[in-house]
Amino acid sequence: MRRAITASLVHGPDGFLDDHAVVIEDEHIADVRPRSEVDPAVPVEDWGDVAVVPGTVNAHGHAFQSLFKGFADDRDSLSWRNDVMYPFAETLTGEDIYWGAVFAFAEAALAGVTTTVDFFYLHDQGNANAEQVIRAARDVGVRLVLARTFYDDTAKNTAPARFREKPEAAEKRLRELAAQHQGESGVVIQPAPHSLRAASLDTVARALAVAEDLDATCHLHIHERPDARADLVKRLGATPVRLLHKAGLITPRLLVVHGVWLEQDEIDLLAQGGASLVHCPATSMTFGHPAPPIVSIMERGMTVALGFDGGCGNNRQSIFDEMRTASLEAKQLARDPRVLDAHTAFSMGTQAGADVLGLAAGRLEAGRYADMVALDLTDLSLQPRKTLAYQIAHSLQATAIRKVMTAGRLTVDDGRLTGISQEELVAAVNRVAGRWPVPVRH
Repeated sequence: MRRAITASLVHGPDGFLDDHAVVIEDEHIADVRPRSEVDPAVPVEDWGDVAVVPGTVNAHGHAFQSLFKGFADDRDSLSWRNDVMYPFAETLTGEDIYWGAVFAFAEAALAGVTTTVDFFYLHDQGNANAEQVIRAARDVGVRLVLARTFYDDTAKNTAPARFREKPEAAEKRLRELAAQHQGESGVVIQPAPHSLRAASLDTVARALAVAEDLDATCHLHIHERPDARADLVKRLGATPVRLLHKAGLITPRLLVVHGVWLEQDEIDLLAQGGASLVHCPATSMTFGHPAPPIVSIMERGMTVALGFDGGCGNNRQSIFDEMRTASLEAKQLARDPRVLDAHTAFSMGTQAGADVLGLAAGRLEAGRYADMVALDLTDLSLQPRKTLAYQIAHSLQATAIRKVMTAGRLTVDDGRLTGISQEELVAAVNRVAGRWPVPVRH
């Protein structure tokens, strides 16, 4: 069915367009044209005095971790993992995993996210838990990239047993999950070897081969903690990037996540191999980690997207927030206010995210998904309108987000979720979190 949505402003390739319409055919954008040129036979819905922008793309997250918000705050990364994330994750049932995902996806939708990655590893030797995450995404209405994790079952890996699988079993289950959801609107399955501390080079090679078969992206944590990087150098004689390069595993399929301690020659190796990066600025700051050299990385030709990571490593699930944080962080690192400008930050959270995931999203143009966010042009955080593009990246607050549409379906209307009961969600989150002890000060 064809319909048109009009608004005061519509985001175009070269800036905002006055009095335009986005013409939608089912899940996709058919055209963006002046309001006066819309076919009279096409039903028109006027969204009023709003700016319509592309839906944001979260290129890295761990949805179940939203249940642990507050419990892991103000800890270093090892205490965060060993004292909260691992033991709490051991207690989660399939229904808990569902509500954790609903929690993460609902908060993200309210913040203008239309596509989100869940880098998922609560496997329990099967796909039932992954199906709970997929159910949650359907119910909230966000597009889900489920990055099913390869987490090797080895003696050196101290992660909970429910995370770990033999590599051949992980591949078999991923292929089964991908086949189950092939062609399904709103769900994409992609491989994700966890990291070189939790997946061998052979496992990474296996995952990349699966990515090639599925025409998909392969996700990999890299250089996210200094101790993990140092341990690999001690055990295997080189840093993760140099190990991947030597094994011939840096390819255009590879999407590395974090990259906090990258050195210049490692950036060059990643760029030469065609890899991309997900930057999670708020998570790096949460753990007191330094900012990765994002500007240098982009200058080498790498595509850099944004992620908000897990909900207990970053207590906000908003890519608009990450735009601002990335911009400020880069300026501080370079000691130069001109770097990572508002337009670049916005692109990182929209177009770049869609590009690294291989999705037709992130821009308002024909053939792309009808993923849109309506921003209230009377909201104080967007004033003055004359510099709107800068306010979106640098000052926007959630009060400005009025509507969110994913693939032609409204997930947020008048600032409220359309697919689920927020009251039921709040009760479920507190029911699950009520099982754990109140965190003590450190």
